[in-house]
Formats: sequence, structure tokens, C-alpha cells
Amino acid sequence: MSNPKFAEDELNQICEDAFVNVKEACLRLQEKTKCSNEVVIEMLNNVAEFYLAQSSYEENKA
Repeated sequence: MSNPKFAEDELNQICEDAFVNVKEACLRLQEKTKCSNEVVIEMLNNVAEFYLAQSSYEENKA
């Protein structure tokens, strides 16, 4: 995956948009399933671990 260079304000906007989207997805999940915050935290940790592993794989592949 390529790593485009972003200006700081562009990166801030991307991060803000991503945060809002992920937060809304988590709220929808909780509304549908009535799951606890702990379940959401575990799910987000799993997603973070996935991306860390993917990043590590990409670095080792290069």
C-alpha cells in the first residue's frame, strides 16, 4: 500500500473524520446488540492488532 504525503491540516481532517466514523459505527453496534463498552474496546483492540500485523507484514515484505 502506498504512503501518500499529507499536509498536517489534511491529516488532521482525515483523522477527525475517521474517528467520527468509527465512533458512530461503535454506537450503532451497541444500539443493535446492547453490548457493553468492554466488548467494543475488545473489538477495537482486535482491529488495531490486525492493522499492526498487516503493517509489520508490509514492512517485512519490502
